[in-house]
Amino acid sequence: MDFISLVFRLGVVLAIFSFIWGLLRLGLTILRGGTPLSYPVNLSLKMIQYFIIADITILFCETKSDSLQLDLVLSGLILLMYFIGKVQNMKTKLQFITIQTRGLNDVHKPNMNLEFGVIVLSMGLFIFLAIKQEYAINPVSTWFYTTITDIEKTPIFGFIFKIIGFFFTINMLLKMFAAFTMLLSGRAFNKPKDDNNNNGPDDNPYHFDDYEEVK
Repeated sequence: MDFISLVFRLGVVLAIFSFIWGLLRLGLTILRGGTPLSYPVNLSLKMIQYFIIADITILFCETKSDSLQLDLVLSGLILLMYFIGKVQNMKTKLQFITIQTRGLNDVHKPNMNLEFGVIVLSMGLFIFLAIKQEYAINPVSTWFYTTITDIEKTPIFGFIFKIIGFFFTINMLLKMFAAFTMLLSGRAFNKPKDDNNNNGPDDNPYHFDDYEEVK
């Protein structure tokens, strides 16, 4: 599988997973009567979410790949950039909210060390499953991946998510180098500052669009 095709197909998988995960989160919100989740609960859900993403990516490579080892390496790189992009998007939103509210209570601020810790653990799981691929097959990952492939095969939803996958490919190709440079320079690990500038999310050259998020 060539790199462009890999990014596109993985983008479709992530987009459909985002849709499924969003429905599950919506159901949880309804069950809680609309009560917002605390940060520890949100972080725990994010860890589960990222672990499932790592798992279904392994299944994706196994079922779609003609050169498994190379595609595992490339998929791991794509996932790393994807996760970093999500953190950057969260930091941008936090900066915007901080500017609008003139500061937030520390209780409501995400812990960047924990956020990146989740990424490290998720990538660690991906590497482990890439080595021990038999552990990637379990009821949870199998259900998610089967549901994803079923949705992808439907005429209407499949077409919609393929369009999202196309834009995911364009965005990933354009921003992968910028995100990788940011990681190497250490700027991705800098804590947001509470300044009085008027920069919003659209002013950030490293901003990742909403459809790149898995909620």
